[in-house]
Amino acid sequence: MNAGTPTESRSGYWWRVLRPLVWWLLLVMVLLAVHQHQLALERTRIYFSASMNETNAVYDALVTLDGRQIGSGDKISLGSHHLTVTQPKAETFNTNFFAWYGRHDAGKINLNRATGTLKVMAEPAASVVTITGPAFALTLNESPGTNLTVPTDAYHVAAQYAHWSGTRDVLITAGNMASCNFSPHLGALSLSCNETGATYQVRDGNGNQIEDGRLPATVVGLPSGEYQVTVAYHNHQLVQTSLVAADTTNDVPFRFIFGAITFECVPPGATVYDRSGNRLGVTPLRLLELPPGPAEFNLQLNGYEDATVSADVTADQTNAVSTNLVSLQYLSAVRDARQYLAAGSYAGAVQAVGQALNAKPNDAIALALQAEASGHLNTERQQADAERRRVERLTRPRGAFDALCAQNPDAALFEEHQMTSRNPAKNVEIAIVQALQAAPMGFEIQSDASPQPDTYEVTAQQTFSLGILGGTERICLLVVGQTNDDETQILFKVVEYQIQHTIVNFQDEKQLIPVHPSRMQMNDLLQTRVRDGVRDVTERIQKASR
Repeated sequence: MNAGTPTESRSGYWWRVLRPLVWWLLLVMVLLAVHQHQLALERTRIYFSASMNETNAVYDALVTLDGRQIGSGDKISLGSHHLTVTQPKAETFNTNFFAWYGRHDAGKINLNRATGTLKVMAEPAASVVTITGPAFALTLNESPGTNLTVPTDAYHVAAQYAHWSGTRDVLITAGNMASCNFSPHLGALSLSCNETGATYQVRDGNGNQIEDGRLPATVVGLPSGEYQVTVAYHNHQLVQTSLVAADTTNDVPFRFIFGAITFECVPPGATVYDRSGNRLGVTPLRLLELPPGPAEFNLQLNGYEDATVSADVTADQTNAVSTNLVSLQYLSAVRDARQYLAAGSYAGAVQAVGQALNAKPNDAIALALQAEASGHLNTERQQADAERRRVERLTRPRGAFDALCAQNPDAALFEEHQMTSRNPAKNVEIAIVQALQAAPMGFEIQSDASPQPDTYEVTAQQTFSLGILGGTERICLLVVGQTNDDETQILFKVVEYQIQHTIVNFQDEKQLIPVHPSRMQMNDLLQTRVRDGVRDVTERIQKASR
């Protein structure tokens, strides 16, 4: 120590020496505290989720904290807060909480579905009332209305009456009541008729049928306007246009007015028709339910001229009508028969003669005409039968040949050949069979039959075998038929095969392969074989059929 310097205490000395260090430590601690505070604030966040009625998650809810919109996982400040959750179709949720450092989990926030009141009134009671909304629907039958608590939404309300319907669109807001009223002013028609069993149809102004049934009847629930009512009884109709007024029942009576007619004619049994051709019955006849006024009828009886009868129908009276029917003239029938004979229409002549004989049985002239016409008809039938037999005989060989070829599925691959001979078919067939059997390389006759008169079917086979090495086989399909007295038709095909042997289960199986481009690769040798086969068979047949 210097002289004259006040003496310092030991503690003062050290304070003076360590004071900068202390201030430095305090600063570091403050900075560290600030840093930790910032880290803790970064972790101070709120977490939550929203659902509706504890079931469905809600994603369009608006969440605010102290009036500021936030989302789950956002940072919040320390202290007291006010949390609000709103959703268009739910009640608002509010809560207060105090936030400290760290995660604050608000959990699952359940929103209650917002509701309002829907009041529906129907006067008079509607047949069907339907209430339809996104989350609620209800159908009421024969209902005057209802008062319901329903979820907030837009609803479509419909009221259906017998012949009228109406709809309303209603918006239900939270805690409020909305009403819709249906009060149509409808009228009715009271329909009656003087005839039991009459039926009716009611059509609106657009021609649409809205109701039908049996009378008497009351048609209710009709909107004001004009309606067409048609009443039918048996084959009769009455049509009337009726005006329906609101809240009023109109009486609409219908009355059918009829008269009657009795028909008699000589001879009886005539059929009576009206002007439209409808059959009414057979005389003697009484016709009822005829409309008053002039009427015309037609009487028809087989063998008699038609008669047209006019009569007056009087309301609520029965009038009598009688007439004599005129028989068709005998000479007219004979004249018709002769005209038919001259024109060559013998069937018509026979029919006309029959009418003449009905009018005058056993008449000599009619019988002579009948014999003449019948003779011509018999001649025509005989000529037709002869022509049918000629055509049948002409086509018989072709039919037999087609049937024979159909028995061999490979025959269609080979060409058909045809010849004619003036010799009888039986002689030609015998000669051809002998020619086919003749050496060298004679055919073996497989079948020789006559399925139809003067028609002969022959199947002949010629085989050249090389044993297991194969060989060839030739089949001749032949039909000989008498087409007319001096002509015989000969139809034939020559089917060529290549023989192949295959060993299956140690057994030799023979296969016939048609010599045809569709079944094998053709070469000059195979084509020559086919031509030689046709030439050989043709020469044998030509020689035999001379």
